[in-house]
Amino acid sequence: MTLAQAPPQAEEVPLRRNRNFQFLWAGSALSVLAERFSAMAFTLLVIWSGGSKSAAGLVAFAALLPMLLVQLPAGVLVDRWSRRRVMLICVAGRLVGIGSVAAAVAADRVWVPHLAAVAFAQGCMTVFYQLAERATVRAVVPTSQLPAAMAQNEARGRGANFVGHPTGGVLFGLTAYAPFLTSTVFYLVSLVAMLRLRTPPQPPAKRRSWGIGAGLRWVWGRRYFRTALLLIAGSNLLFQGVILTLQVVVKEQGRSSAVAGLIMAAGSIGGLVGAVVGGWWVRRMAMRHIMVVAYLAWALVMPGLIVVSHPVAFGGLFFTTSLIGAATTVAGMVYQLRITPDAMQGRVGSVVLLLTSGASSLGALGTGFLLEEVSTTRAFAVMSVAMGLLALITAATFLGRKAAADERDAAPA
Repeated sequence: MTLAQAPPQAEEVPLRRNRNFQFLWAGSALSVLAERFSAMAFTLLVIWSGGSKSAAGLVAFAALLPMLLVQLPAGVLVDRWSRRRVMLICVAGRLVGIGSVAAAVAADRVWVPHLAAVAFAQGCMTVFYQLAERATVRAVVPTSQLPAAMAQNEARGRGANFVGHPTGGVLFGLTAYAPFLTSTVFYLVSLVAMLRLRTPPQPPAKRRSWGIGAGLRWVWGRRYFRTALLLIAGSNLLFQGVILTLQVVVKEQGRSSAVAGLIMAAGSIGGLVGAVVGGWWVRRMAMRHIMVVAYLAWALVMPGLIVVSHPVAFGGLFFTTSLIGAATTVAGMVYQLRITPDAMQGRVGSVVLLLTSGASSLGALGTGFLLEEVSTTRAFAVMSVAMGLLALITAATFLGRKAAADERDAAPA
């Protein structure tokens, strides 16, 4: 399979001197940071205000549901519309939505349907933004610099987690509207940064291939690629359940919301390390070997959640799982960007995110109801067993001569 013709690109310069990449990176960093400040605050607001576990799961489900419903049509539209304009509209829309939550909480007018609606709207616009931003990276960065650029983007996201989760928890402990107000401000600054971005013209897509089915057919026709995506979907479902269960554990132990944020911050530090490792890893190991190592490591680490109870131990486990996850994500993103034609970046990216992240919404919803029936310890046990099964499937799928041949066939020339 040959690599599709890349879009016109500027003369190759170091990423630190690439003006458009720097504006794209900074604007996106602010946008991601704004989303992280408010993301955990939605469920914290429900849990700490006396709401039920299922209600917290419902709000988390609403935030993640766009990963299932919006991905495919968003991919088509991102390939048809100006990607820069899509990003601007999404930042402005999220600014207005989160601002409405800040105002409602400050006025003591909290209403779960309102929270769910704004969480859903923010999730929809985040989907559009992510697809447009990921496709734009290839337009402003030479192909040879994609591993470094995607590693920086992954580090950006993990760094936003590191700052956003604990700070959001601390701000929530001071006053419930503070994380939402802070997110509103960050979205505003992000909008200013994105207005400075300039991108080259997008290559026209063939009208006959503009349908939703084109991206699905492209991914489905590559067995090696789609198998990896389905396995990643399963692990992401489990990790979403782990995050929600952890918040419940912290609440049941009588600890503050800031503790939950600090545990997530430990995971973000691991993610930062993993982002750096990922750029190195993808240059030295085949994608199939990365998958096997990652899933076996997760299967060994996750049972630790059953036996530990101290926040420091939870933080160590989150550090390890996030390090592995970030390194694997960087490798996967570079691989997908390299093998996908530019005119189909949005649609293929939407299928990838549908499979890898869409399952997260089901994980949040299912875990909320699971926790109504069983203890948090048993919930962690169920997730550990499921991860062990995924590790066995991954090893059986990606070890052997056939897997090596499949990866060679799928790889770009």
